[in-house]
This record gives sequence, C-alpha cells and structure tokens, in this order.
Amino acid sequence: MQRAESTGSWPAGTLLAELRRDGSPAALAAEQAVLRLGTRRAHDRGETLILGRDLGGFVLLLLSGFTKATVEDTGGTTALLDIRAYGDVVGETAALDGLPRSATVTAAGPVTVRRISQADWLHWLGTHPTAGIALCRCLVHRGRVTTRRLVGLASEPVVTRLAERLADLARRYGTPAPGGVGITVRPGLSQAELADLTGAGERRVHAALHELAALGLVRPGRRSTVVLSLPGLLAVAAGERPGPAGRTVSGPGARPPGAPS
Repeated sequence: MQRAESTGSWPAGTLLAELRRDGSPAALAAEQAVLRLGTRRAHDRGETLILGRDLGGFVLLLLSGFTKATVEDTGGTTALLDIRAYGDVVGETAALDGLPRSATVTAAGPVTVRRISQADWLHWLGTHPTAGIALCRCLVHRGRVTTRRLVGLASEPVVTRLAERLADLARRYGTPAPGGVGITVRPGLSQAELADLTGAGERRVHAALHELAALGLVRPGRRSTVVLSLPGLLAVAAGERPGPAGRTVSGPGARPPGAPS
C-alpha cells in the first residue's frame, strides 16, 4: 500500500486545513486517503502546471510551495488572479464541471504536488462525505476573500487595500525575516503582481508601498516585502492610522495615508 505524505500545519482556508479543522476520524481518514492519491511531482519556479482553456480534468494537491493563477486578455496582458498555497488544490473546478480551465497555474517557486486524475478525485469525494464538506468550506473561504476585495475596490483607497493584502499574506504564509525583525511576505511578488491583487495601477501601488514604508510598516524589496509592524499594517487596512508607540487612532478624522481629505 502506498504511504501517505507526512502531514504538517496547513494554511487556514486550504482543503487540508479544513479537513484537519474538522478533527473527526472520518476527516482524518479522508486526509490520509487524498495524500495517497495520484503521483508525486516536483516543479521549479515558472513552470506551467495547468494551462488556461485546456480541457484536462486532473487536480493538483499542493504539498509545498505556492502557485499563481493568472489569466490573459485578448491583448495578451497577463493578470494575477489568486495565490494558492500548500494544502490547497488547483484544477478542482474543471474536474467537477468538465469545462475548460478558467486560468493558467504556474509555480511561484519550487512546488511539490500530487497529480490526481479526475476519476480518482471524484471517487475520493464520493467515498468520503467529510471531503465534500471540507471542499465547500474551502470554496466559501475563497468566496469571502473575493467579496472583500470587490467591496474594497469600490470604497477603499489603494493604500488601504494594499495594506490588507500584505497583512493577509503575512499572517497566512509569512516567515520570520532574516535577523528576526519583521515578517517576510510569501510568496515573493513583483509590484505588478501586487497591483493585480490590489486592483490598482502599478504606479499607484508603488506610491502606496512608499507610504507604508515611510510609516515604518514595511520594507519593500525586489520581488519581496518585509512587514515590520503587522499591528500598524492592520490598522491602515482597517481605516485607522498608526500612532506613537504602535497605538492607533480611529474615528472620522483618522484617514489612512493617501486617502482624500
């Protein structure tokens, strides 16, 4: 019998995290079962794992690393839609409805996956009721994140939206920065990719990054961002402004940097 991959701590909102959160014997059995499915494969940064508009039905379960989901418009411009992390799945939509892939998925760095056939994936869902519930929770989590982003597009300044995206990535996937000061945001994203996630132009995101850096909240770098003060970043994301010694000021007069007065 094929052994399951060793399990660890999966980021919140991912499929394996939802199975682990359930905690029931049935959910743990479903987790072990899916970790045995398919074949284990390793991919390097930039490799295409799934091609948009392709008709394939296989599913990829991410065991380590991150992937980027992108789409290309008629003019050839590529936009970043979402980040998927270890513990999550990609390709599950096409496996369920049989329609062409809605996005291209590439490795954001070294990635390890289990490539699961459509038949094995559907059989796993059919034989493990807790798997379907966990997948639904995973999809609900993604839907809530998308809704927050859409609401922000209509009502929040760019710097507020950027602060929220960086804080979310830091809390979910961040690691201690070199020297132990701050949190390195993962995966490493370019300013153009941050602009896609923020729903703003690259120049505006560049300016917003400098505003946050001037407040001592982040340290931008080439394809990397270090969060120096997560509480301060969360304050800006909440429409507050950082005060002395990490305190925040809220209320009608508390506008985030760059917000219209």
